[in-house]
Amino acid sequence: MAFSADQPHEDGEYPRKVRLRTAGWVVLAVTVVLNVASMAVPALIDHPLTRDRGEVRDYLDVFVEGNLPTWWSTGLLVVAAVTHVLTGVLARADRAVANQAALAWFATAAMLGVLSLDDHTQLHERLDRVGRQLVSYDGFPFYWLLPGLVAAVIVAAALLSLGFRLRGTARWCMLGGCALLLGAALGGELVQGLLIAGGEDGPRYVLAYHAEELGENLGVLLLLAAAVRSMCITRHRYHLELGYRTVRRHSPG
Repeated sequence: MAFSADQPHEDGEYPRKVRLRTAGWVVLAVTVVLNVASMAVPALIDHPLTRDRGEVRDYLDVFVEGNLPTWWSTGLLVVAAVTHVLTGVLARADRAVANQAALAWFATAAMLGVLSLDDHTQLHERLDRVGRQLVSYDGFPFYWLLPGLVAAVIVAAALLSLGFRLRGTARWCMLGGCALLLGAALGGELVQGLLIAGGEDGPRYVLAYHAEELGENLGVLLLLAAAVRSMCITRHRYHLELGYRTVRRHSPG
């Protein structure tokens, strides 16, 4: 049974809606700070640890795997995947929601889980060998983009199929997150590959791969926000109540 926030329950408790906006802003701030630090530390601090392959630079550089930015990106993907699973469970428990919606949440959770595995194990880089068997282009380093396009179509299909089932802010977060995540991942790598092929490895190249990393993380945050916006979290005196936020259309008149 649901209770409105201004009507006390029989034992005197007042249910309150839980908002996660503060947590969202904190996560966004950390994401941006890590990206800025990756560029600013080696640019502003002239020290052996921050130049070339110094330990501090390696630990903060978003271009290098197995460091702080990689851990953060993988963590965002894992949290988003778990949140999508939870949202799918809530959707399945809500009799007013079609089972297809719950299955779509589970599908997007699986996609995010695979992306977290890729981020941690450099799976897409390993696809270079497959790409080199399909085409050869002198100087272009990112052959994984060719088989990666097939994977991107699958990911986009899962995310978009769910996005069009949602309403309001959740829908726009899902669609925007899909566009930003895939656009940054594929478009960013394409731009970097063309820059390298043209002999560019200076500031434009550095800006390109930082923009890619930031775009991917922001896309994941939007996908996470879509799941959070699809849940209704109510705080009671002794427990939290989770539900699926169903948007009902009001009939005219």
